[in-house]
Amino acid sequence: MEQAGHGIHLNLVVYESIYVSIARQRDGWGEAYQNKAAIAYLSPSDMKSLQIGDGDRIEITSECGSVVVAAEADSNCKEGTGNMPLSLFSSYLASYDPELSPLPNLRLIEARVLATEKGITPLSDLLIRRTVAQERPSTASHL
Repeated sequence: MEQAGHGIHLNLVVYESIYVSIARQRDGWGEAYQNKAAIAYLSPSDMKSLQIGDGDRIEITSECGSVVVAAEADSNCKEGTGNMPLSLFSSYLASYDPELSPLPNLRLIEARVLATEKGITPLSDLLIRRTVAQERPSTASHL
């Protein structure tokens, strides 16, 4: 098993959550949304490897970005696999390769997880638009 200082490798399975959806509808991008969305469920053995408990923060890093969320133990998770609701947080970690698929990979994300003292990633940091395609000149200027 890897040491907590170096983190652990995690296959993050992203799923639809009615609770995140309801929080988004009722509160927009507010505190209720963040409380439901900024969470990852890990196996008890992964929690032990990271030397963390329920509610402690973890930094999840993929090839596309990094977010800080709260961790919760879930005995249904297998070691090396975590669950995270579909949200701005999980979407920020998703990869996109138009040569492989016309859509981003939002369901299974390979990531590295570290225990951290950092605060939960602010929603304002996640709402910054990341553009994949190059901007095209406006056709309106040619009319």
